Amino acid sequence: MKKIFLLFSLFFALNAQETLEVTAQKFFGDDAKGITVIEGNVHIKKSKDTLEANKVIIHTDKDRKPEFYEAEGNVKFHIFMENGREIKGHSDKLTYNAGSGEYRLLQNAVVNEVGKENTIRGEEIIVNNESGYANVLGSQNKPAKFIFNLDDIGKDKDENKPEEKNE
Repeated sequence: MKKIFLLFSLFFALNAQETLEVTAQKFFGDDAKGITVIEGNVHIKKSKDTLEANKVIIHTDKDRKPEFYEAEGNVKFHIFMENGREIKGHSDKLTYNAGSGEYRLLQNAVVNEVGKENTIRGEEIIVNNESGYANVLGSQNKPAKFIFNLDDIGKDKDENKPEEKNE
């Protein structure tokens, strides 16, 4: 019971300003190594973002602040980007660098933009939440694949264009 209390206090200390809600079948924390291992039907919610996986390892700094996340096994995610876009997807493995805001989706990665027909598939997809960029790598047997609705792209440009004034 003491270990569970320490683990929950770790999560609350990590996110004093922002709530991190974690549910799973098994938790293990090691302050000396700076890792927390969460296993079995893992569901993590931070703000509106969600992550599901079989196993998640959170690496923390000496002040117990999360630096790096690793998720593996049946990984599913729903991310609200800082540029207003919303993406959902899945992969076999996902890493997240909290300092840079970079997600790295590995093996059988698929990213869909919510509300649009835009889809990216590849063996490695890198998405940066802060800058909004995405890089995709395929392999010889599984090339990267992009599916975009060109009408949506034209609408995005029109929505960002300043209104003209008639005088």
